[in-house]
Amino acid sequence: TQFSLGSNGGINESGQTYIAYLFASVDGVSKVGSYTGNGSTQNIDCGFSSGARFVLIKRTDSTGGWWVFDTERGIVSGNDPLIYLHTTLAENTSLDFIDPYSSGFAVTATSSNVSGGSYIFYAIA
Repeated sequence: TQFSLGSNGGINESGQTYIAYLFASVDGVSKVGSYTGNGSTQNIDCGFSSGARFVLIKRTDSTGGWWVFDTERGIVSGNDPLIYLHTTLAENTSLDFIDPYSSGFAVTATSSNVSGGSYIFYAIA
């Protein structure tokens, strides 16, 4: 019910306005989780009945961006359109980071699943 920002001026400067996005898992609706990369295709089971329609992924043990995938742009086998939350770059359609999976999503052997890498994700059914 509460969280702390600390005293760093970059996230808690006096007189500035901030927005916090807080995510939670709800069975069959959304899933907050993590996985360790294995370097090849890996199924991420979110407990959904017809796959994920929205996926947000962030690598946590190294530098890397926030990647967003959704079924409006297309989550397909092969290259998936994605947007980056950490930059103003245009949508990228030339990478294959994730694939469909019946109870969640699958990460491929690219940047979203580096062997030994640590990742967090938020998925919506």
